[in-house]
Amino acid sequence: MKSSTATIAATAMALSAPVHAQVSATANESAGANAGQAGEDSATVGEIVVTAQKRSESLQKVPLAVTAVTGADLERRGIRDVQGIVSSIPNLNLGVNLGAAKVALRGVGLENQSAAAEGSIAFHTDGVFMSRPIAALASFYDVQQVEVLRGPQGTLYGRNATGGSINITTRKPTEQLSGYLNVTGGNYARASVEGAVSGAIIPDMLAVRVAFQSQNRDGFGKNVITGNDVDNLNTRAIRGSVLFTPSDRLTIDLKGDYFQERDRAGAFHSPGGAGFSAPGVPIIRYGQAQGGILPTRLRDVSAEDDPQNRVKFWGVQGKISYALGDGIDLSALTAYRFTSNYGRTDLDGTNLPLVKQFRTEEARQFSEELQLSGKSDRLSWLIGLFYFHENTKGITADPLNPARTLFFGPDILTTGFLAGGTLKTEAIAAFGQASYEVVDKLRLTLGARYSSEKKTDHDDMAFDIFTPYDGSFATPQATLDRSKRFKSFTPRIALDYQATPDVLFYGSWSRGFKSGTYSLGAGTPPVDPETVSAFEAGMKSQLLDRRLRLNLAGFYYDYKNLQVGKVVGTTSATLQLENAATATIYGIEAEFEARIGPRFQIDGNAAWLHARFDSYVSADPARPFGDGATFDNGIPAFNLKGKRLSQSPDFAVLVGAQYQMPSSLGEFTLRGEVSWKDRVYFTPFNLDYVSQGPNARVNLFLNWASNDDHWTGSLFVKNLTNKTIIANLNVSSSVVGFPLTGYLEEPRTYGLTVGYKF
Repeated sequence: MKSSTATIAATAMALSAPVHAQVSATANESAGANAGQAGEDSATVGEIVVTAQKRSESLQKVPLAVTAVTGADLERRGIRDVQGIVSSIPNLNLGVNLGAAKVALRGVGLENQSAAAEGSIAFHTDGVFMSRPIAALASFYDVQQVEVLRGPQGTLYGRNATGGSINITTRKPTEQLSGYLNVTGGNYARASVEGAVSGAIIPDMLAVRVAFQSQNRDGFGKNVITGNDVDNLNTRAIRGSVLFTPSDRLTIDLKGDYFQERDRAGAFHSPGGAGFSAPGVPIIRYGQAQGGILPTRLRDVSAEDDPQNRVKFWGVQGKISYALGDGIDLSALTAYRFTSNYGRTDLDGTNLPLVKQFRTEEARQFSEELQLSGKSDRLSWLIGLFYFHENTKGITADPLNPARTLFFGPDILTTGFLAGGTLKTEAIAAFGQASYEVVDKLRLTLGARYSSEKKTDHDDMAFDIFTPYDGSFATPQATLDRSKRFKSFTPRIALDYQATPDVLFYGSWSRGFKSGTYSLGAGTPPVDPETVSAFEAGMKSQLLDRRLRLNLAGFYYDYKNLQVGKVVGTTSATLQLENAATATIYGIEAEFEARIGPRFQIDGNAAWLHARFDSYVSADPARPFGDGATFDNGIPAFNLKGKRLSQSPDFAVLVGAQYQMPSSLGEFTLRGEVSWKDRVYFTPFNLDYVSQGPNARVNLFLNWASNDDHWTGSLFVKNLTNKTIIANLNVSSSVVGFPLTGYLEEPRTYGLTVGYKF
């Protein structure tokens, strides 16, 4: 838990887009005190401390595009997951698909819809890579900071990342007895509790911390057939940490965590159909054509059974750090994680028993990372070795009624389609980076990485329309086994120049690599690796006597062999990857914070993104006639040159403003923020009916901190205008007439959080 000085400073600052990010108890106290003094005496912006380069340093000295959000700011703004920070990070977008998080940075993201997919954005918690995209949808609790790095990351991190990295750091055990408890209530019967207790077992040697969270909320919609809620929330989480420091040189940091979710989230919402039998001739969704009941509200569903969502993951990790002397440190990070998720939903969008969809995934991963680092007056360096092994079992199954969907056979639900199997990943890597101050104020950085990954695939496939469905999936009728190794060398070079104490210029070039892989259960050949060649230049500045922080970044990506997933064949279970040829991505990002006075500030960010395919030809199963001029292996197709990449809006803006009001009861802070995002397409075909149009969100907060620094409170309203915003859409199976299926962001929510800390 933070000291009272750090907490008062955090309340005084109440930052939004870039916020105060400390990295240790000592850093908390020092940075917090400095920021508090600056904010109260001269109304200057405070310092931000990050660990983006595996060492504690000011954000303004880091030659990277990185944004940090503290745990204190997460609490003040009621943020509990990655979706909550999206508007604070330039060019960050998040969607949901079949239980997986579709995270994209600068247009680079997850396009693989099959089980066992791995994204292009690395997700780390306390330094451990979290392979399964479902983990990115879990809630935040007891968080010290969140850092988001944009651009290829690999010369400083164990797991390679083509598009960027999201790093979550949880709070460490403290020497003094401390803790907190936050209770939140709100609409939709929301009831959430979060807390932690920390202290020393053996002073100056052994400290422990236990944190927990419980979340409950009614659904945002109804199943109009059963009358039960959908998109509700029911989660439990706990984490234990042990910090053992037997000497000044040796530190042992152990952690264990457990998360469970059991609710009716993940239901498919269907705004309409997407299939055409001929140009301009739409296909009526089969369920609708056969008289099935459709919901009248997009947030509701119509299904004979309620959706089910079951998620469980747990992990243990240990980090041993040893100071060898002369500024050289050695560390070893070992981790094991288990993840399982199960989802059931209705595919046709009506109450008729046409097609159900089940999705299961179970993964076990082990990782080991060794790092040796050093620092002298002009030189800082790091070298590392990384090993990663994961075994993922996944199934996508679609029991179906052939009488209604294929128009023959008995009128019963059969085991239908099954696609699944096992995908094993074994990866090893050596990486390193060194920065040297060539002359005063001018620093050269060189880095490199060698990656070798082996993918071993076992596919199970079945299509059985004769065996009645009794709760069991279809028995595999065909299997396929194969494996392939992918290798890559990815360098990095950067220059930065400290023009003045408050202005830094930098430029870099780097290469990113994402290994090839298989579409689990599809039986198709592996796709080739993705590669990106990334140029970036930027400026970090504190102007007007440090009353204004302004950070700018421009980038250019040459992106090749994009791995794009789509639905093909007769059911949504046939999720296949293909390599798009090339794409070009470039854009500009700006982040700012301005102190208008000791009590008033404005902050925000803006992003322009141009992410377009240079060459890509693909068939669309929902529009089999193509564009009339393009063919893909003899099949009518579409020329997608110039189309936007998925999850790549051209423009996005966030502006926030807040005012602090001291009183005899404590300090009140009134904050409002508006975020706006341009149209987001969810497929490379760039169809307006498979997109979310431009939209704005308004959030309001009234926060309070008592003068004794023990009590806090927050009144909040999010999505004030109650916009219905689509998070993701898919064009689903031909067997039910190509309905659109997707997920929605939260409607208007409001509530009150009360907290106590000691």
